Amino acid sequence: MRIREFDILKGFAIFVVVFVHATFFSFGRYPVVSRNLLMIFTTFLAPAIAIFFFISGFLGYRSYMKRKSFHTFEVSKFKIILPPYLVWSTIYLVLQAMFGEIVGYTYHFGLINVLEKYLLGEAFLPFYYIVLLMLFYILTPLFSNLDIKTLKTLLSILFVIGFFFMGLYFVPQYFGKMYVSSLMTYRNPFAWIFFYVWGMYMAKVGNISWRERPSWWVIVGFFVTYSLSALEMITVPKLIKDWESYLILGPGVYVFYFFAIKMFLWVSYTMSESMKIFSKILSALGKDSFGIYLSHGVILYGILVVALLFDKNFLNENYLSLNSLAGLIGITLCYGFSEILQKLPKPLSGALI
Repeated sequence: MRIREFDILKGFAIFVVVFVHATFFSFGRYPVVSRNLLMIFTTFLAPAIAIFFFISGFLGYRSYMKRKSFHTFEVSKFKIILPPYLVWSTIYLVLQAMFGEIVGYTYHFGLINVLEKYLLGEAFLPFYYIVLLMLFYILTPLFSNLDIKTLKTLLSILFVIGFFFMGLYFVPQYFGKMYVSSLMTYRNPFAWIFFYVWGMYMAKVGNISWRERPSWWVIVGFFVTYSLSALEMITVPKLIKDWESYLILGPGVYVFYFFAIKMFLWVSYTMSESMKIFSKILSALGKDSFGIYLSHGVILYGILVVALLFDKNFLNENYLSLNSLAGLIGITLCYGFSEILQKLPKPLSGALI
């Protein structure tokens, strides 16, 4: 049985991914007031990646229990995710080598360097999610065979570990130090695995309680942790130019993810019951979310190239309104592109999406 609120929530999450990547371009050149307002707003949208891991864990558990075979499960998952990952990683590497200097990025080929980019998802920064997802798929049979009590205990441990690693990246920066880079934290499985295993746990116990109105403690927790996350985002000294890492890798926002997933699932379910047109749009994006995720970098950089044709100084200016517009155009183009790819002959479409 398809859980329709998952499609809606994935649609919301992939919209956020594309929109944030567009609006955070040249973020450092925005006026201070614009930066703070954008940080407060986008903190509300930060749970996108945690949402993807939660839903993947829920559906991953169901998929494994349906097959009850390690080999069958792994082959089915990797057959879907690995070919497009390799193809699109190659596309991004080639584009970086050919046009990287235009947008201020210089890429040097080298065997070890290229292998690292494939293995660690470095061909395109957001691909860390795909690499971690493949790792979590490998672990899915192990977690699936744990009893409910053990899995619940493991969840508590994984939450504490995730909180620790988020804090290890974020907190030292208040003191002008950085012990762990954002790139390492993005790709640290312990920073994200709680959300995947939490999704598995909810599927194992058959818990879809998000369809009921959230309890008062969830609502209070949501707004309190959101406020703390926004404050965290604004107040931490920015030691690096990877602005998006401050948005999604803090210990405060990590706790916010927990409450946000519960709230956003309830909102998505409510939308599926009452807001048919809007939920239909988000569902369409959600069903194409993997294809959009793979291609959105190419689409956004394509929009950037077009902008440079009209204004050669675009890279040196700050246009929050134009960047926001690029995000909206980008998600539309990504969806259309994904739909086109799905209509290609099966072997070709399967390698691209």
